[in-house]
Amino acid sequence: MKFKQAEALNVDTNPNDVEISHKLHRKGIKPIIVKFKSDKVKARMYKERAKLKHVRVSDLYPDSTAATRIESGRIYLNENLTSYIRDILKQANQKRKDGLLTAVWSMDGKIFVRTSPKPGKSDHNL
Repeated sequence: MKFKQAEALNVDTNPNDVEISHKLHRKGIKPIIVKFKSDKVKARMYKERAKLKHVRVSDLYPDSTAATRIESGRIYLNENLTSYIRDILKQANQKRKDGLLTAVWSMDGKIFVRTSPKPGKSDHNL
């Protein structure tokens, strides 16, 4: 069994890399939460997640129902953050949209921001 999202990211995975996964019960789109056995696999997936920017659900699952193909949006790979950290990330993303920050992302529950276009020196951890 191969994970289509991992294939889209060119990340080698196998079923033994996943400890548990399930859908979250929410209205509308039902996100899937996955707990990896190894932080290495999670880190590889997160590092490559920008490649999903132009991948749609229908690209990975062409045999899906017509309704799914019509409604299919982008695929996102996000961390399961606490509500407090998620709120801070949301505020930082708003500052990015307002042009005050260049980039915002999270990794291992920490939020990082880039304050200028040059990577490295302007990266800050919140």
